[in-house]
Formats: sequence, structure tokens, C-alpha cells
Amino acid sequence: MLERYEVETLLTLAEELHFGRTAERLRVTTGRVSHVIKKLERRIGAPLFARTSRVVQLTPIGRQLADDLAPLVAGMDEAVRRAVEAGRGVTGRLRVAFLGEWTAPVLLKAVD
Repeated sequence: MLERYEVETLLTLAEELHFGRTAERLRVTTGRVSHVIKKLERRIGAPLFARTSRVVQLTPIGRQLADDLAPLVAGMDEAVRRAVEAGRGVTGRLRVAFLGEWTAPVLLKAVD
């Protein structure tokens, strides 16, 4: 089982391909990013990133893992968003039609 911070670190690094920018986005140190990735690589048993002092690239295994996890994370985020909205009493969809300039004041009042 992967922890949320591990998945978030993996997906962010897969997107940025830069430890410094990943650390900045996640508001952690580059050492923390490196530690999390090394821990994941030990758990998987294979390198997820090929890295030199200048370049970070996903390995085929890392790309597959990132591609498999991204939609799952998006689904979890969507489920939490829907739960928060339901907790606030926001459900369903509101559809609004704009029939011309003369309806604009009424529409703006309704939106407010």
C-alpha cells in the first residue's frame, strides 16, 4: 500500500522531472523527495527514475506506474470534492440560460 505523500511525490516528479521544482511544489526539501523516491524504488524493486546530476528521466517502469496511478488519484480527488460539496448541501447541477441583454441584470442578481 502506498501512502498519499509517496504517490503525490512520484507523480509530481514524473511531471516536473526535476527534484528542486518537485520539492518546491510539494513544499518539502529536495532531500525528502529523494528519500521518498528511493523508498519507493526499494519497495518496487526497480528504479523508477534514471538520474544524473543534470537530467532526471522516468524509466519504463516509472512511466507505467505513474500512468497507472494518475487516474486513480484524480478519481480520489473527485470523490473527496463531491463529498465536500454534499456536506455543504451542494448537489445536482444548475443550468442557466442567457436569453439576451435584457436578462443580464436578473441573471447577475441570481448568481449573487
